[in-house]
Amino acid sequence: MSQPPPQFVRFPFYTEDGEDRCEEVAEELRSLVSAIDGTAPAYDGFWATFCGDVAIGDYADWDT
Repeated sequence: MSQPPPQFVRFPFYTEDGEDRCEEVAEELRSLVSAIDGTAPAYDGFWATFCGDVAIGDYADWDT
């Protein structure tokens, strides 16, 4: 059986009861995305906004 792509292995990034990890997970994502795309941390860009949303809990698994 083949492994899923790495981005799916990490999903969900945290669980509903893991809200205290939100900022930590957002920092991990910023680091991962920045390693691929040097423009990712651009202010108000897609990835910066996405990681900000993760940091406030918008992408926990209860939303999926």
